[in-house]
Amino acid sequence: MNINVKQRIEEMHSDKIVTISNIISIIRAALVIPIIYSLKEGRGNVALLFIIIAIISDMLDGWLARISKEITELGKILDPVADKIVIFGVMLYLFLADLAPLNYFIFLLIRDITISLLGVYMLNNCRVSPRANRMGKVSIIFTSAAILSFIYSEKIGQWKTPLIWVSIIFMSISWVQYCQTYIHQIIVGRKELKSLRRSKLRRGLSKTKHNIASRLPLLGKLVNIDKNVLNEVELTLLTADVGVELTEMLVDRLRTVKRKEAVKLRDILKDEIKSLITEENVELKLDCKPHVVLFVGVNGTGKTTTIGKLSWKYAQEGRKVLTVSADTFRAAAYDQLEIWSKRAGVEFMGNPQGKDPSAIAFDAMKSAVARQTDIVLIDTAGRLHTKFNLMQELAKIKRVISKALPGAPHDIWLIIDATTGQNGIVQAQEFLKDVGVTGIILTKLDGTAKGGIVLSIHHKLNIPIRYLGVGEKIEDLIEFEPDSFVEALLSSK
Repeated sequence: MNINVKQRIEEMHSDKIVTISNIISIIRAALVIPIIYSLKEGRGNVALLFIIIAIISDMLDGWLARISKEITELGKILDPVADKIVIFGVMLYLFLADLAPLNYFIFLLIRDITISLLGVYMLNNCRVSPRANRMGKVSIIFTSAAILSFIYSEKIGQWKTPLIWVSIIFMSISWVQYCQTYIHQIIVGRKELKSLRRSKLRRGLSKTKHNIASRLPLLGKLVNIDKNVLNEVELTLLTADVGVELTEMLVDRLRTVKRKEAVKLRDILKDEIKSLITEENVELKLDCKPHVVLFVGVNGTGKTTTIGKLSWKYAQEGRKVLTVSADTFRAAAYDQLEIWSKRAGVEFMGNPQGKDPSAIAFDAMKSAVARQTDIVLIDTAGRLHTKFNLMQELAKIKRVISKALPGAPHDIWLIIDATTGQNGIVQAQEFLKDVGVTGIILTKLDGTAKGGIVLSIHHKLNIPIRYLGVGEKIEDLIEFEPDSFVEALLSSK
């Protein structure tokens, strides 16, 4: 992937907010008020002066951003928004005052809505900011000229119609160019995001891959599947924590391969593993507001860190997120989640003096409804699944949340440390029995050579694996995709 593109994706919304160019964009948007007021008072020349100032400021803010090296993500949004506020504000007034035709206003509206929707889609789904279009800037000048022709209709006379048609032509050309550019950016952005996820997954599985490759040197070669090869495969899979049950099924399937035919071991293993985990992961639907997710797990699995990463991910998708610290046992839990929330740019709630996690969760539900929050992520204290009283407390938190907001929590996600190996399955079974787990997140995958536990959990439990933690950075949490996981696990790269 291109380094500049990768950096732009990874550093989304991490830049400055207050810059000279951004201030100019905000001032330009505010100019719509004196322009409309001047028109209303019949002072067309004053309105013209403000329109010229708006046009000059549109060129000035981009130039200042470039020479000061302060091209910000916010600025890329503020600049076109300011243009639209001025143009549509003035056009709406002219239309209501019967000075501008309806069809011109509708054309302008459809054009800009189309471009804006594509831009929003790019920002939310591809993490790429829409690029400026030179023809778009030219069309703004001619649109401004058309607006002036409406204002000075009597003075311009026969030049009014040609000006309108010239502005329509330039707007149409820029419309097509914007659509072509944005669609191209969407396609490229999707490919780059997919490539970035694969790269992170391969990096997170590097220790497991090395473990498999060192124990199974025949992996990339053409071999005949005989007893010795089967024994090596079985031992390697067990060492990687794939689990006895899944390993036996894989070995049994390998026995069916024609022994007289040489096969590439890597390819045959990929095919056989995929055939056993082909069921699709259940899609997460955030169709209720607020959507409440309760996080549970034993001590030290990385619940708080995972919530911080998830809050950042959801915030990048344009959702309003509230993180809640209901861990009243660990002294640093409140401060840790507060720091993560600030990094992610989301709202945070908790009570550092509180002793009752249920009460904190109850207050959070009321606050989330009042704030019209999209997603609520609730952190709870780590607890061993063998401690009956602590598990009962977790069940109480769940009941209180449901009382405060009927139907909540909508999801209960269990955080499992991938380095715990097969014990993670036991944890999942116990938490499932006591509180009803709806999803699993495996953390610290980059710190273990036993990444096969992911396959074991996915195969053995009827619980979807939502995400995998593959590093310490805020963006190092990726969606679990069975096929991509197998490809990364057994890739030659």
